[in-house]
Amino acid sequence: MLKESSAIFIILLILSILSFSSVNAQSLRKDETLFKRFETHFKMLDTLIFRHVPTTTDFGPIAMDTASQRMGVNAMDSLIDAKVESQQYALKAETGLVFSGQTYYRAGQELGVDYDEDDALAVYSVKAQAELRWNIMNSSLINRKERLRELSLMGELERVSLEQEYANQIIERQKEYLRKEYDSLLVSVLKLRINNLQLLTDAQMYLVSDRSIGTDELLKLMDEQAIAERLLESIPEDYPIASQLVRPQGGVTIQIDTARLKSYIRENALQLHTLDLQLEILRQKEESAGYWTSLGLSPFLRYSYYMRPEMTNSSNLDMGISFQIPLSAQEYRKKKALTAERLQKTMEKEEQTALLMEEVETILLEIERANRGLAGELKRIEVLREYMLLRRENYQGHVGEYNFISRIKEYNHYLTCWENYYSYQYKRDCCIADLQVLLLQQSVFDFCNLKNENK
Repeated sequence: MLKESSAIFIILLILSILSFSSVNAQSLRKDETLFKRFETHFKMLDTLIFRHVPTTTDFGPIAMDTASQRMGVNAMDSLIDAKVESQQYALKAETGLVFSGQTYYRAGQELGVDYDEDDALAVYSVKAQAELRWNIMNSSLINRKERLRELSLMGELERVSLEQEYANQIIERQKEYLRKEYDSLLVSVLKLRINNLQLLTDAQMYLVSDRSIGTDELLKLMDEQAIAERLLESIPEDYPIASQLVRPQGGVTIQIDTARLKSYIRENALQLHTLDLQLEILRQKEESAGYWTSLGLSPFLRYSYYMRPEMTNSSNLDMGISFQIPLSAQEYRKKKALTAERLQKTMEKEEQTALLMEEVETILLEIERANRGLAGELKRIEVLREYMLLRRENYQGHVGEYNFISRIKEYNHYLTCWENYYSYQYKRDCCIADLQVLLLQQSVFDFCNLKNENK
């Protein structure tokens, strides 16, 4: 009996040892797999961060293609010019001369019509009459210069309105391009950070299952990963991970000559230029309006030919002047209405100018904030990069304590700085686009001094 008990104990002891060895072997295999994943990930990130290859993409400030914008409206400009030229030719061709004629046939007595035969000259069977009348007030001689200028202003107003519309379309397309450009950069960084977080989560899961640590850190990692994944899912297109992750060529601070920019916008902004043209048209109409423009004065020359049944045919030539004098204050009231409309438009321009300057101030403030944010992120990127380079050398030389989890967190801090950098630069470039749409055939960069931070 004692021997049997001893044999059972020995068997159980052997099984226990074998079981412990198996579990320990599985644990070792998990450790090795996890360590290999960390090492592989470290090599990939170090390659992206520390490789020295020329960057092919300039992530700096956008260059507004004002030349292309100008070419885009040239076709419409030529059509507007042709229309205005035709209208002006039509105006110049207004001579005011009118040729008219009329013929009468006087019915005979067969229709029961009696004539006064006492005056033979009053008796005729057919009368033909032609008249040449010159309506001076309807000719191009009256307000010629003012009316031609008004046509030119109307054409310019149409041109500026089309240019404003086209500029808005160009800027919207530019912003869409920027959105895709920075989405592609952001996707790359987000994918790397999510991969890092997944690796950290797996490591924390391993430690939790081994009961080496609690679950608090694991929950924080899962929350951080969920936030990053939601941001990645909100981007409509998928982009591959970048082949490098180095400091951009576009580490540029944009310093704007605000005084010169504001002065130019105040004088040439498309919205204000439109109001200026409307004011000039109203002023032109107001100057041309008046009581005398409603007067009518028409010299005429009239020739009449009479066919008489009892006498020889005869003719006569009449010359005279026809005039019209309206007995109302209609034109005076029209002029007063134009004056009131012009004053209203003047006040509207003042209000629009004030609002526009406030908008410019807001945009400039946003650009300054973005510049400061970019400078801060670039500084942190450089500091972290130098720190990680030093740590990598220490790891390779086996100097100090080697902590996989701490090292992957360092990479995530670096990637987070890149996310912030891209966000600041996208906001800044969109602000530059908003400034560009306020300018008239002028690049916003003509008012900028670009200070390169990559020195």
